[in-house]
Amino acid sequence: MLQVNDFLLRLSLCRGIGLVSKYRLWECAQQARCFNNIDYLIDHANVSLRSASSLKNNWASPELDQAVALNSQEQFITIADPLYPMTLKETYCPPLVLFYRGNLSLLHQPSIGVVGTRQITNYGQSALRGLLPPVIKRQIVVISGLAQGVDGFSHELALKHGGLTIGVIGTGLDQAYPRNHQGLQDEVARQGLVISEYGRGEPPVAYHFPERNRIKR
Repeated sequence: MLQVNDFLLRLSLCRGIGLVSKYRLWECAQQARCFNNIDYLIDHANVSLRSASSLKNNWASPELDQAVALNSQEQFITIADPLYPMTLKETYCPPLVLFYRGNLSLLHQPSIGVVGTRQITNYGQSALRGLLPPVIKRQIVVISGLAQGVDGFSHELALKHGGLTIGVIGTGLDQAYPRNHQGLQDEVARQGLVISEYGRGEPPVAYHFPERNRIKR
């Protein structure tokens, strides 16, 4: 398992490879039990020329070595781990690695995803105050994205009512977006769980947020 997890961590952090190509590389490596022959994977995994070139050029690079060493300091699970949620494994191109802070067991409890506008209205706040407390009381985990607006308010309600909550973020765990949610993110990690498929130092670039939405569902 150690060899598999090392491969998955390195692959997840390798730049220039898209989600689809990373998943195809993992499927090929898993089927062939090949975790150290990059040339074989490039020839057999049916990935794009761009992804193949990035893999070949970056796999043994000092930059990737440094990223792996840095992110090994975070707690993480991989798609090969028994603790990886089966429901997430069945989504489109599931994340190969989940970095986390907090109570990982929350991933295996009944949950509800909450998404909404970044500019929450008084009506939106009132609706969530009416809808979420009964859910929270039943120990259903509230999952949202720790973003401005509906996301942040949903986490705040869960914490206020002593409930369970998971924040799925679009940056590395060492960052918060928006920055003024750092305190809220820290509190969610203390009382619940914060997860990300992105390594330390990864900024809040636009494409991360639609990607992370598949984890919130």
